[in-house]
Amino acid sequence: MTNTPDLPTNPVFVALDTPDLDQALAWAGAARGHVGGVKTGLEFFSANGADGVRRIVDLGLPVFLDLKFHDIPATMAGACRRAAALGAELITVHACAGSEALQ
Repeated sequence: MTNTPDLPTNPVFVALDTPDLDQALAWAGAARGHVGGVKTGLEFFSANGADGVRRIVDLGLPVFLDLKFHDIPATMAGACRRAAALGAELITVHACAGSEALQ
């Protein structure tokens, strides 16, 4: 992996696979300094929304928001902008949405 200013030097991310915000914050806090970032997924986001993601981002770790976006290009672009505005540094998008959606 090439080291860039935008990516952590440690490629290991911890999955915060829980809908419980307090548990996710505890795991993320314990992981700080040991991993390159944390991953939150659809179950976490459905339970805690944007505020939950912001709470994780506020811990200072890079956040991979794994919501697997797949929609029409304009909707995907808007969702990606909103995820970035929350502080997510990495997101997932479905390639099968097509090249226009991926742009």
